[in-house]
Amino acid sequence: MNKARAVLIMTIALVLAACAPQTRDDGALDNLRADLDAFRAESELAELVPLAVADAERAARAASADGLDEEERAHRIRIAEKRIEIARAEAFRARASAGAEAVEAERTRLLLRASRLEVEQARREAEQARMLSAATSEEIERTRRAAMTADEQRDQAARREQQAREEAEAARRLADAQASEIELAHREAQLASEAAESLRRRLELMELRETDRGVVVTLGDVLFELGQTELQAGAKGNLEDVVDLLQTEPERRIRIEGHTDSSGPATVNMRISQERADAVRDALVGMGIAADRVQAVGMGEEFPIASNENEDGRSQNRRVDVILLND
Repeated sequence: MNKARAVLIMTIALVLAACAPQTRDDGALDNLRADLDAFRAESELAELVPLAVADAERAARAASADGLDEEERAHRIRIAEKRIEIARAEAFRARASAGAEAVEAERTRLLLRASRLEVEQARREAEQARMLSAATSEEIERTRRAAMTADEQRDQAARREQQAREEAEAARRLADAQASEIELAHREAQLASEAAESLRRRLELMELRETDRGVVVTLGDVLFELGQTELQAGAKGNLEDVVDLLQTEPERRIRIEGHTDSSGPATVNMRISQERADAVRDALVGMGIAADRVQAVGMGEEFPIASNENEDGRSQNRRVDVILLND
């Protein structure tokens, strides 16, 4: 009797175990959805890159699909996270480009202002010459009618000469003042042009964005020759802005990730990405960043931010990300 009861209890336990709902940890999916919702909430950025946002949303839906095993779901979540990062990067690039265009528009406005000042100066000089000519004609006519003596005529001539000198000096001072104003306008236009060029160079060098991992500074492939792993001459000077940023948060750890395009063997790309990350780490340490804060990792070709089907996309994928980690 006890044996039959034990069999019955075991059978009931097996049935209950088979019927129990299968659960899985949805924490990663929840974080993914929260990250996507947060980016969409930043309407100013999200509206700049609707196609990238749509890609991120599709990737998130794919990660949420039913019937996926744990490994496949984790893989899809990583893809969705990268799509969100790509959308953010494209949005920041679009906003920075708009800023560069605004600087260029200001430069054009200053150049037009300088041109208008030059035209106005020419008009004033012509009017002054006309008025001077009219005054001279009137004086001649008065002299003719007055029938002055020779001494009076000499005195009058001396006065006219003095007046002419004074008028010429006044005209010279006016011209100098106008020339200074035009020169100032030219200098303002030149400064605006230099600011625009500086902004373009900084945009080519690096991009900065906030992610769930921390602040990410993306350094373009201008630091290295194609296929090389040693920093180009002068590249360390381009890292000064990065050092300034990292030194504002001296307690936070730093992760340096090297990336390549998909050209060449994957093993070679992995080696190049690691050596480039190491080179940037060594440079930052040499510029004052504590070595125990920094970790350098090669990511190879696995995490592109653009298409590898064209040179522009491959150039974007050849990058080094410097991440100021949140924890």
